[in-house]
Amino acid sequence: MDSKIVAAIKRQVPFLIGGTITGIIMTYFLGFAITVLVNSAMWYIISQVWYKVVWRKKGLEDQKLLLKYFLTRIRPQKYSHYSHTVE
Repeated sequence: MDSKIVAAIKRQVPFLIGGTITGIIMTYFLGFAITVLVNSAMWYIISQVWYKVVWRKKGLEDQKLLLKYFLTRIRPQKYSHYSHTVE
C-alpha cells in the first residue's frame, strides 16, 4: 500500500476505536437510532478539532484519500460464480 494510505489509516484508527466504544455505551442507554446520529456527529467534530490542533491539517483530506482508495478497490463483477437458477 501507498505510504500516504497507511499514514491516513493510522491517523483514523483512534477515532474508529473511540467511536465504537462510545457507540456501544450510548446504545445501551439511548437506543440505536439516536446513538448513530449523536455519536457520528460527536466524533466528526472531535476528529476535525484533533486534526487542526495536532496535525495542523484538514481531516477531510485523509477521509477523501481513503474514500478514493477504497472506491477504486471495489470493482463490479461481470460474472457471478454462483448459479441463480432454482431447481
